Amino acid sequence: MAALTLVLVFASGASPARAQGSNRKEAEVWRLETLHQGFCVQFLVAGATLARELPEATRPLPASRASDLHPALRSVVDGQPEYAAWTPSNLCLFYFEAVDARGQRVHDDNPLKAPMLALWTVAAVDSQSGSRQDLALEVLTNSGRLERSGSLGDLEINTARSSVAPVPPDEEGVPSGLDRYRLRIRGTQLIWDGRPGVDSARVDAPLAREWRVARRRGGWMPGKLTLAPVWSRAMIGSLKVEGKDDLAKMLKASPIRFVGPAYYGGVGEFEFGR
Repeated sequence: MAALTLVLVFASGASPARAQGSNRKEAEVWRLETLHQGFCVQFLVAGATLARELPEATRPLPASRASDLHPALRSVVDGQPEYAAWTPSNLCLFYFEAVDARGQRVHDDNPLKAPMLALWTVAAVDSQSGSRQDLALEVLTNSGRLERSGSLGDLEINTARSSVAPVPPDEEGVPSGLDRYRLRIRGTQLIWDGRPGVDSARVDAPLAREWRVARRRGGWMPGKLTLAPVWSRAMIGSLKVEGKDDLAKMLKASPIRFVGPAYYGGVGEFEFGR
């Protein structure tokens, strides 16, 4: 979230924002209560397509140089060398029982409307030092209260439409037994229809992911997500991508869109700023 570490743990070099920590206010820390489910869509993006999204002095990391590339993506890069220069990217969704942000506890009694945090990240390199500096190009939530809390902390965070519901029965009324996850980010819509695998594996160690994220008032600051999930399961199903904006085009152009595994239980923290 061996697959678990590949999804959630990235090397990250020291950013200018971190180096100026003594001149910044303390980091914001949100408490994440009971992970209902979390999973990532892993894909590849053409480096030239990303150029306009990245800050100055930063360049995309080629997949061929990514030591933590998931085996599913690695097989594509090894088998089709034309994608070796493309950049690994993740769109991750996390649904929690509650999120405590700036002393405000956001929750919903209906688990299908659980507060969500989503991150679209890309692997990048500092042009001067050559160190790994992953970037969060989007931080998203389905909660207006979390969006306001993030904005007060100078975080560039946006509201996305998200829903989780059973897939409707077929024409004969037979239940599918599948769940449908929808995520709409402006002109991009992702629809995942599927179910978790039968077998589950215990997750023995906490996980951490670090990146740099945009400030609302300009510039970039450090961000970190730590989770301590209890279980992981494979995801069985299909992903559909709709839309014509940049993210939709990147997802459609990728030679692979690998979904999963899914993670459950445990608590965590979402930290940003300094």
